[in-house]
Amino acid sequence: MKNGTGHGLFVTGTDTGIGKTYVARLLIEGFTDRRTVTYMKPVQTGCTRDSHGNLAAPDFDFVMRNGAHMSAGIDDHVPYRFEPACSPHLAASLAGVTISLECIREKFSRVSNKKSITIVEGAGGVLTPLSETTSMLDLMLHLRLPVVLVTSPRLGTLNHTLLTLEALAKRGIEPAGIVVNNVHEVAENFIYHDNFRVLRSHVPNAAFLQVGHDSGCDANVREFCDALFERL
Repeated sequence: MKNGTGHGLFVTGTDTGIGKTYVARLLIEGFTDRRTVTYMKPVQTGCTRDSHGNLAAPDFDFVMRNGAHMSAGIDDHVPYRFEPACSPHLAASLAGVTISLECIREKFSRVSNKKSITIVEGAGGVLTPLSETTSMLDLMLHLRLPVVLVTSPRLGTLNHTLLTLEALAKRGIEPAGIVVNNVHEVAENFIYHDNFRVLRSHVPNAAFLQVGHDSGCDANVREFCDALFERL
């Protein structure tokens, strides 16, 4: 999928806590040699209050420290910010707010342009609800960006990842890239390697990247970004 407003990627995951924000930061570092790169987190829950009482987005602050360009205001980069650390639809309901896909698309058009790359990070997994009628998957379709799926090598990943791939396929999305993120520091044993092999066999056309825990942006990340750049 390609969006006429600007170049970018949508980073999603098989679960919450899978390392999407860390991977988003790696992608930004990996792309900086090619283009100006910026970051958008459409919905952030678990926000904190700054010294002025404003809601600060911890994921945004974490990513922006590593070379991302702030191309608009915080309300454009992170349009929906909520204090409770819960599902977006619940946090929005508690705040008396309805998350609008069209609003997010408008914010994306302010943040991005055709000369830059915008890394958009979702919240939770692909079917995480944004409202009673919309999900993160609906947002992916609305923004029409190539998708990078973050998963893990741990036991159980085959079920979680294949279910996620099935949900994406039903809506016509084949991920441009898969990142196997060892956020839980799983030992690289026979299970680890077989999980990677099986996942790769199910998405043969996707670029693949294995990331060690807190490994940083290395040659493998840059090669992965080179492969993704061809799909923007």
